[in-house]
Amino acid sequence: MLAPHDESRQQKMTKVRPRSLLQVVLMGFVLVLMPLGGMIWHDSQALSHLGQLTSDEMERAVRDTRRATLLSTQAIDLERTLRRYAVLGDDRILASYRQQLVRYRELLATHQDSIPDAEVYGDLEATLVWLDGLQDLRKARQEATSPRFTDFNELNQQLEVVTRSQVDDHVTRMRGAIVELKQQIWWVSGFVVGLSLLLVLLFTYLIIHPVRQIESRILSLGAGVEPDQRPVDGPAELVLLGERISWLHDKLKELEQQKYQFLRHVSHELKTPLAVLREGADLLSEQLVGPLNGDQQEICQMLEENSRRLQTLIERLLDFNRLSQQEVFTLSEVPLAPLLSDLSEEYRLALESKQISVHLPPEPISLRAEPYRLRLILDNLFSNAVSYGARGGQIWIRAGAGAGGGWLEVANEGPVIPPDERERIFEPFEQGSIVRQGLLKGSGMGLSIARESAMSLGGELRLIEDAQADVCFRLDLNVRPS
Repeated sequence: MLAPHDESRQQKMTKVRPRSLLQVVLMGFVLVLMPLGGMIWHDSQALSHLGQLTSDEMERAVRDTRRATLLSTQAIDLERTLRRYAVLGDDRILASYRQQLVRYRELLATHQDSIPDAEVYGDLEATLVWLDGLQDLRKARQEATSPRFTDFNELNQQLEVVTRSQVDDHVTRMRGAIVELKQQIWWVSGFVVGLSLLLVLLFTYLIIHPVRQIESRILSLGAGVEPDQRPVDGPAELVLLGERISWLHDKLKELEQQKYQFLRHVSHELKTPLAVLREGADLLSEQLVGPLNGDQQEICQMLEENSRRLQTLIERLLDFNRLSQQEVFTLSEVPLAPLLSDLSEEYRLALESKQISVHLPPEPISLRAEPYRLRLILDNLFSNAVSYGARGGQIWIRAGAGAGGGWLEVANEGPVIPPDERERIFEPFEQGSIVRQGLLKGSGMGLSIARESAMSLGGELRLIEDAQADVCFRLDLNVRPS
């Protein structure tokens, strides 16, 4: 049951959470494309404005320059027309002079509107007043050679220079506007690209984060540890997938408990008839019910061997079941010498049958472990070495301890384990392709129980390469459980 504030918080998260993965993807595309579309619109508007500005400024520059040149030309024409009128006195020439003067005034007025800050306009207006007075023939003849015509031409040339300078200033300002607009476009583009990247990262996180949560829970299922029980943060499909994983974990946990209970019940139920079977086989082999012939003795021996094998299998199933329950235990310093002595005595007949010599550590060694689990590891590794060891071969048991933990190695001469089976041999009921030799029969549980025991001690059991032996198993107890 959730607390009221937890329920409200979860409801808020549900409201904020996107409803589906499709919504997240579509929303991401739309939000990423919106700033890009805005940038494209802004850049197109800016470029259009720049194009219009450039066109207007170029047209204005051409008009002003052309008008200034035309004023200079018109001034020269006025001088020529007036001198012709002074010489010939023809009224038609006077009419042409008047038209030229009117045209010049119009051009000058237009030019003054375009370029108002020229200083020569006052002198030009005074000169035009003087030119108006020269329409009288007598006065025209008097002033036909006046130096004021030269001044008039110079004033028009100055106006042309001022015009070109003004045009250059306009071009310079236009170039500055272009540079400023470029910078603006770059800043906007950089901002939009950065914003788009942030949005891409955000929506990537919204998708990847719940996927990683689900991945973590799947890995927890595979490792056999309790997964995170918090709801997945993400779209509805991924939230539902997380809920399904939690449901699957509960089902697997339930099945695991059922398996443990089944193994425990079956093992205990088999012990009683097995004990009766062994007792009956012992009575028959001791010939307490009468003498046995050779065939009957062989059958009794088969019963004894197979009942012993069945008892070993049941004991190992119980060991595996006990290790899987993850019982709480404490670590202590366990001396190896008594354990190795017991194992050597237990497997004495098998060692003598295969003529195998055993090399024990020369110095007494103690490992920090739990006695029962360390005995299981040694028992299964030693049994494996004896069963698969070469006839007339050797077994080496090495051990050491340091500040970081202890280690143990069990190595033997015999068939080399194929590379593709080196991890598979640690699985339950997996015996590999190499056939056991000798009196001992395998159950396929030994190495699995040994690895489970090593993991429960916070250690690691693995198959390593050894220069002296063909097969070598190493136990490292470097990690101490809390």
